[in-house]
Amino acid sequence: MRRLLLLFFLTPVLAQHVVAPGETLFSIARRYGLSVEELARLNGLQDPDRIHPGQVLRLSGEERRILPKGEVRLGGLWVGQATLVRVAGYKEGEVRAFGRTFPLALSQEGLLGYLGVPALEKPGVHRVEFFLEGGRFPFDLEVHPVSYPREVIPLTPGLKARMDPNTLREEREKVIASCRFRLGLPLHFRPPLEKMQITSPFGTRRRYGEGGWTYHEGMDLKAEVGVPVRTAAEGVVVLSEPLFVRGEAVVLDHGLGVCTGYWHLSARKVRLGERVKPGQVIGLVGSTGLSTGPHLHFEVRVAGLPVDPGGFLR
Repeated sequence: MRRLLLLFFLTPVLAQHVVAPGETLFSIARRYGLSVEELARLNGLQDPDRIHPGQVLRLSGEERRILPKGEVRLGGLWVGQATLVRVAGYKEGEVRAFGRTFPLALSQEGLLGYLGVPALEKPGVHRVEFFLEGGRFPFDLEVHPVSYPREVIPLTPGLKARMDPNTLREEREKVIASCRFRLGLPLHFRPPLEKMQITSPFGTRRRYGEGGWTYHEGMDLKAEVGVPVRTAAEGVVVLSEPLFVRGEAVVLDHGLGVCTGYWHLSARKVRLGERVKPGQVIGLVGSTGLSTGPHLHFEVRVAGLPVDPGGFLR
């Protein structure tokens, strides 16, 4: 079999947080169980009072684990976050953790891939296993807690009709199945809207009407109907169609098991199978599907697992 050499241009993805309007360094540090001093040090902040909405803050440094033929390098693990994994000295492998398998691919930097932590995972020590060229290398790694907000969304009769459990499950399975592991695509992530005003962050614990609690699988960005929605990175359109819950929807496959979703659009501007460039307009902001007003729901999945998009934005 011909060996595939992938050329990636990756900014290291460690656990990160995108500053929302009204947040302070103190509130962000408290959310992630950090001190203000530690958060300022990680980000080289001279004045902790001077942060702004849309700014990306690093939450952790990089860990290294020695292997017989090389080493593993990865960022800290946080509930609901993804981190970039780099393995030197091996040519094939995968990572298994939290009941999932995360693919690794060969590049000029060694093996690369992403490891995501479920948004409902309990903090504490968890087993992460690397399967590399037939060898198994287990590590016990600390998963740090994240304090997510809560919100209750009132439902009109029309919106309530879109909350059928079977429909929700079938549509989620369709979204996950659309994204397959592809090779050779660079991952330079950029904001999907020119103005990033987060109205509901990833991981927010949600209750619709009188229903049970769930969590927000993406981030909601405030915008008027018709505002252009742009690709976060180069990719392939693997879904472009109206969905019952997500409304007019587009899913892009970016490689390394990473996909992005764009929900509630008023119009779609791309076709299934189309290869898109970074910053290309793929649709317009709307309020279709299960939506209470105009906005963009922006979602990132790693091996089918929803993770905080903020960790991918530069």
